[in-house]
Amino acid sequence: MWSYALISLVVVVNAALVKENIHGGECVCTNTAGVNARDAAGTSSHVTEVLASGTCAKINGGILTADGYTWYQLQYAGKLIWVAGNYLDVHDQQSCSGQCPAASRAMACALLEKANAGVLSLAHVHPSGVQDNAFAYNNIRDMCNGLKASRSHYSCSTCPTGTPGGTVCLTHDLLAYLTALVSKGHVIVNELAGACHTCGSRHYNGQAVDLHNDARSTEYLQTCTAMHGWGQNEGDHIHCQFYD
Repeated sequence: MWSYALISLVVVVNAALVKENIHGGECVCTNTAGVNARDAAGTSSHVTEVLASGTCAKINGGILTADGYTWYQLQYAGKLIWVAGNYLDVHDQQSCSGQCPAASRAMACALLEKANAGVLSLAHVHPSGVQDNAFAYNNIRDMCNGLKASRSHYSCSTCPTGTPGGTVCLTHDLLAYLTALVSKGHVIVNELAGACHTCGSRHYNGQAVDLHNDARSTEYLQTCTAMHGWGQNEGDHIHCQFYD
């Protein structure tokens, strides 16, 4: 049996949305990576999207309880999807506005100026050769223009089910890290939110960067750690990710 509750009522959800006053039009965001969005409430329903952590959408209509979960109908990318409340947190409306924080936009614009001045090199290609709008240069340019950064949407050996596509805000900590590095000299950025990495990669949350492995590699890793990130030398590039 499915039970229906009006959005205006107080509802009890298994985990994240516990005892919240949930209303139609409220903004909610996924709180973990790899969240299945379905075409109807229930674990046997068809998965239409796999959402990255931090994906935000507005609640559309009702709430259904099925298969031990409370499901919320959301408006996402021009269609209606159902997501279990365990994987959703309530956020402010700005998170669903399609805009990134003003401070992040300002940092992106400053980085774009550095790129145009030749101090920062932002890649215009992916290692795969796939052409899309998710190159590192495009990510910073679009953020500066008030848009979100595009994510790639294709499959590879490390993500055979395919990368998420869509868009994401590059986070404050990531942009601050790049700003700190550029203040000390030339930096080559291979990837931000684009390309194909492991399916749950923080690249798709706007929280990671791949830097060209050069003479500053040790500095890149040390700065990553000092700024509360996690870094790794992956051979042809330095990976640094954050958790904001």
